[in-house]
Amino acid sequence: MFFTTPLFSAALMMLTSVTALPQPEAGGLMGRQFSCPSGSYQYNQTACVACPAGNTCNGGSSTPQPCDTGLYQPNSQQAFCYGAPKGRFQQQSGKSFLCATCCGWAATQDNNNVNPVNCTGSTPYAWPNSGDGCISSPTSCTRAATCAQAADGTCPGETVRG
Repeated sequence: MFFTTPLFSAALMMLTSVTALPQPEAGGLMGRQFSCPSGSYQYNQTACVACPAGNTCNGGSSTPQPCDTGLYQPNSQQAFCYGAPKGRFQQQSGKSFLCATCCGWAATQDNNNVNPVNCTGSTPYAWPNSGDGCISSPTSCTRAATCAQAADGTCPGETVRG
């Protein structure tokens, strides 16, 4: 069979355009971009899942990101973490709650408190949940020897979670 120049050009153009089509990718559908709303994450590039408490999700990630130490997130579907305010602390990442300071300990930063301060020297006292710092006057509470979270993240004894 003999091809004329216009017919040959048309056949070549058709063949070139077929091979230039997008090809399937290993994890997606024909190169389709998949994103979720802020406060959720991508699950297997097929569904958006609400961000669990203690984590943040920007919608573009396939996994939730745990809140850093000094931060917490009590609710689902958030793209941010809150900083631990005065009188509260969070020594572990990925938590949905805060611990209150123990008697004789203080957490005085406005935000992101990680470790409470042990009141010593001329100011050895502090009220539980103290954000005002250490004081020289005795308080009616019994001074705690330590004020740290347990390995499983639970708050120290006699403190308030919240």
